[in-house]
Amino acid sequence: MSTPTSRVLETGGRLSDLIAAYAELKPRVDDLSARLKTLSDAIKVELMAANPGTNSIVVVHPALPQPLRLSYVERWDLDAKRLKVEDPETYVRYARKGGSWVLKAVRG
Repeated sequence: MSTPTSRVLETGGRLSDLIAAYAELKPRVDDLSARLKTLSDAIKVELMAANPGTNSIVVVHPALPQPLRLSYVERWDLDAKRLKVEDPETYVRYARKGGSWVLKAVRG
């Protein structure tokens, strides 16, 4: 992997404008995302408490532009760490390497 490059940008130009907009919006979006998660989690708790044993609940409310559905969705996943330890040959045979670009604040 290559060494990170630090770059101080001058103001002006498209990249500078994009970064300024990012700096303005990111904290607001993070705050709203955290608030929305808290609200969603609380709604789930209330709906499950009011409807025990139900796997799907549809909520209609005047404040909602469209109904909400809370449903239990079962999923399966693979314990990759355990497979790597207990059966490394199978792990290597089916392992895939991937990657993506991530943009986030540098801490400390």
